[in-house]
Amino acid sequence: MTAFIESFSTDQLLPPWQSLAARTWLFVIAVDRGLIAQHLDTRFNAAAPDRAPFHYTPLPGKTYGLLCVTRHESLSSTWEHRTGCDTVSHTELVWTFPTLRYSVGADNLLHDPHRVWIQPFAFTDNSYVMFSAREIWGTEMGMAALRMAEGAAPADLAIDMAIEGMAKFDPHAQSQSIGCMRMGLRPTAAKASLGQLLDEESDLNTFVDILLADGIFTGSIDSGIGTDSAGMEINTLRQFRDVFDMDSAAYRAIVSSTVQHSNIRDLAFFSGANTVVEFLCSDSMEETLHATFGGGVHHPQSQLAVPPPSLNAKGTPPTNWDMEYLPIEVALGISYTADAQFHIRTTLHTYGQTA
Repeated sequence: MTAFIESFSTDQLLPPWQSLAARTWLFVIAVDRGLIAQHLDTRFNAAAPDRAPFHYTPLPGKTYGLLCVTRHESLSSTWEHRTGCDTVSHTELVWTFPTLRYSVGADNLLHDPHRVWIQPFAFTDNSYVMFSAREIWGTEMGMAALRMAEGAAPADLAIDMAIEGMAKFDPHAQSQSIGCMRMGLRPTAAKASLGQLLDEESDLNTFVDILLADGIFTGSIDSGIGTDSAGMEINTLRQFRDVFDMDSAAYRAIVSSTVQHSNIRDLAFFSGANTVVEFLCSDSMEETLHATFGGGVHHPQSQLAVPPPSLNAKGTPPTNWDMEYLPIEVALGISYTADAQFHIRTTLHTYGQTA
């Protein structure tokens, strides 16, 4: 393997990372287990060119995922002497869901189930963080313009995201800033007790137990299979295209990392019925949306009363929000502030690598 040549521009965000006082909103969304299984089979379980010594399956029972939006005000590397230096800020959106990762034995049977989280896509508004996440962590992270605003009342929440893309594919179409996602709370939204919300949505109990066990917003609590006191384990697929065959990967590997939350405060829960999450159905995003959340019913306009903002740079054409909206049903809303630690554990498997 060729040695990596360091420079001043590549040293600032070497792992591990820490984020102080990060503000997070979690939106718990029920997803079809068939869509999760399809993602796992095409991304992790497929032979490319060999099969990994692992097999990923959806969790039993009703399956949920998390749409996470976090505003990082103070993100920095804690590698060696760099702790506290070169602090950056960014806002990110991540879609993630828990799965079971089995080890495949010599008998081709599945052993030792362990719960891990998969992140099919992520966005950030900081190009430097995007570069570090893609090149070091192996995260499928893209660039976006993100706005996360909170007011005195819960209903003042406004999260908007725009990307560079095309509303409609056309031989004469040009790339532009297009709306991608909007989130908020309805005017009647108010904080609620978690126990009351779980009574109303009994299927959520198991998923909330998973959040507790993996230390999302409390300390680690042992609830059985696959718990990890080091925090939630994330598995991502890192790959680079072959320049001579764009349908093939010159490098492909499964990377394991962990996220730990501490010093949790301002924890609040909201009914999913009072939460609005909607994506815009541009030609750039529609295929991904349907593969992730299913078809759904499109609406001609946003369910949020506040008009969408222009998120692009000054002096450029305004963001195009003139598309159909795909509302996503939310089961539970969670918000909190916490310190977070991000660690790379290991490369679990490199495809095509001989022993």
